Amino acid sequence: MNTTLNSKQEDAVKYGNGPLLIIAGAGTGKTTVITERIRFLISDLNIPSSQVLALTFTEKAAYEMQERVDILLPYGYTNLWIHTFHSFCDKILRDDAHAIGLDPNYKLLSESEAILLVRQNIFNLRLKIFRPLGNPTKFLDALLTHFARLKDEDITPENYIKWAEKQSKNSKEKNDETAQYKELANAYKAYEQLKIENSVMDFSDLISNTLLLFRQRPHILKRYQTQFKF
Repeated sequence: MNTTLNSKQEDAVKYGNGPLLIIAGAGTGKTTVITERIRFLISDLNIPSSQVLALTFTEKAAYEMQERVDILLPYGYTNLWIHTFHSFCDKILRDDAHAIGLDPNYKLLSESEAILLVRQNIFNLRLKIFRPLGNPTKFLDALLTHFARLKDEDITPENYIKWAEKQSKNSKEKNDETAQYKELANAYKAYEQLKIENSVMDFSDLISNTLLLFRQRPHILKRYQTQFKF
């Protein structure tokens, strides 16, 4: 056990089964606690490394965690799952995306490639308000940002279309705002279909499609729940 840990940190490292929430500010040793816990589970409790999952937000943090665990553990431990949320979901989709009708050999689009895809297929989005005659591609960046935000909020095209239709019905008269909502919702659906047809995903699809996979295929969700005990 790391002798620099305080009593609260030691309690977290040696915590038993079930969820544990640790709230701590920057620079207070959260990564140290997590990596020490991984070492404790594998070295002291003999938990198979394949049953431990560690997720973080940035590639830098994931790399730092992996590096620290490599130092703490003796040689010979492999199958460690230390990822960003997005790389973890990418790994799952490469194995199981076919179960929801998606191509597991999809290409992951960069931001510039996503803009190019939309630019080349702009008429498929059936835009009017957001395709001004003088500058048809004016709103493409904003549209993709909007779609990504919807994905981050776990809003599907079907959810958005229903919401837009509800706004239109509740409005006493047709106005520009409700028309914009309906156009955005339909364009969102068309963009999602466009990506499926081209076997591509953008960055925001990784988490949303994994959620879709787990919701529609509970046996696959159960497999990962069974694998990752900690």
